[in-house]
Amino acid sequence: MKTRILSIVLPLSFASLIGCQQATDGDIWPLVDNCDLHQQTCLSQQAEASVSLTLHPQPIPIAKPIQVEAQLQALDAVKVELDISGINMYMGYNRVPLTANALQPGRYHGTTMLAFCTNDVMEWQFTLLIHQPNGEVLQVPFKLETRNR
Repeated sequence: MKTRILSIVLPLSFASLIGCQQATDGDIWPLVDNCDLHQQTCLSQQAEASVSLTLHPQPIPIAKPIQVEAQLQALDAVKVELDISGINMYMGYNRVPLTANALQPGRYHGTTMLAFCTNDVMEWQFTLLIHQPNGEVLQVPFKLETRNR
């Protein structure tokens, strides 16, 4: 009986791991940690391609709506998402789709929110997930630090 269960469970587990790996196929650009999203638009660039991220209002609030704007240069995208994760504390799943601006190619926008955290200082990673026509997902990460006020 144990052998039969293992013969079913192990292949399914292996298949799910392969599925997870395929979902993240693509490049990961270096983390942008030398720019303050509280005060300005931040830019990540690789060769001729670039990605900028702007958050409003500035400074970025906690537990209030945040407007997100992303601009892609020399990159094709079929879908763009923003994934927000806590670096120094797990804060749950927070991923939002960004909508393409039909009048401005390469420009995407959406709304998100940062969860309240009890840490005095919270480090966040805002990762733009750029789904490309070839099926790969380009990841462009930006760092943000918030403080309890």
